[in-house]
Amino acid sequence: LIETANAPIFGIDTEGKVTEWNRMVARTTEYSKEEAVGKLLVQNFINEDYRASVSEVLTRALNGQETANFEFPLFTKHGERKIQILMSATPRRGPDGQVIGMIGVGQDITDLRAAKEHADRTADELARLIDTANAPIFGVDQNCNITEWNQKMSRITGLQRHEVLDTRIRDWLVDDADAQEHIENVLTDAL
Repeated sequence: LIETANAPIFGIDTEGKVTEWNRMVARTTEYSKEEAVGKLLVQNFINEDYRASVSEVLTRALNGQETANFEFPLFTKHGERKIQILMSATPRRGPDGQVIGMIGVGQDITDLRAAKEHADRTADELARLIDTANAPIFGVDQNCNITEWNQKMSRITGLQRHEVLDTRIRDWLVDDADAQEHIENVLTDAL
């Protein structure tokens, strides 16, 4: 079952030596099972920058404490590619209930992490574009509270972003109560 699972699964003994190395972890890291079994996991397969945090998780598992959703990078055999792994570490117990090692079940989240980083960069670029646009731009939420106020709005109104965020738009644009209500109705209809 471990060998044929679609998730990277590895196991270590109480000394930290690899005892399990399924086909998915072999495919992901490019290290064969024969190359991995018997070697110290952290020293041989974990990048130096992450050894302390990975060792901490493995030690907790070897002390009987499970860790879920621990993220760390693995590097391929030749260091050409970094793979982001989301792992759960579970103590492995013998027939007498004593911890004899740990099993790590991972998920390759490299593509997910890359997509999130791309989305974050795009969001940052769009926020900069909105803020520096040569047109007045403001945004409101469903309650007509201001969520966005660019530099051009600040220059035109004399009001800084931090002054207006989370306040009602109708309180800033005009003094006429009818106009305020009309603006709010238009914005509400647009939402």
